[in-house]
Amino acid sequence: MALDLNDLSRKGKVFFAADADLDDRVTGQTSFADTTPTFVLDVPAGTTAIPVEMTLTQDGTVAGATVTVLMEIDNEAGRVSGGTSETVLCARTVGGGTALSTFYSNPTRTAGKYGARIDSWVLGQDVAPAEGAPNKVKWQMGPAPIYLVGPSSWLVYTFAGTTGPTWDWNFAWAEIDSDELPAA
Repeated sequence: MALDLNDLSRKGKVFFAADADLDDRVTGQTSFADTTPTFVLDVPAGTTAIPVEMTLTQDGTVAGATVTVLMEIDNEAGRVSGGTSETVLCARTVGGGTALSTFYSNPTRTAGKYGARIDSWVLGQDVAPAEGAPNKVKWQMGPAPIYLVGPSSWLVYTFAGTTGPTWDWNFAWAEIDSDELPAA
């Protein structure tokens, strides 16, 4: 199966979760804890999500120390409870589909659960790039897509000492029925 994002988007199978009111920042944590991801995409059984991109830009309050961002995937749901259910919109704004996956900011996760880290970043604790400190993370799908066959999850942890980092953010992913995948 060749992945054609243009075709999936045209068919209403590409989705965005983002800062819904254009000023709805999300604040990360003050230290790493496996129970407190900043963002989670939970993919239900029968659905396969393909992460497309993530953008995080520090804004609002300056973080209290160097900022760490860790991204992982897991073969089980990432959210156990809590958090804010974020708005998800289809890339095809009229006639598009409805996402089956759910997206949360600051949920709780079961302790001791780890997936596979797929990327990480260390950023300066700044909200303005004038001083030369990088304050933005941009991740995009590589040449080999990640197929999150549900139940599974895409998790992002963000943290900095004393004051957690504050983010303007957006995530994008495609969804297909898991039975559309060829046999492994």
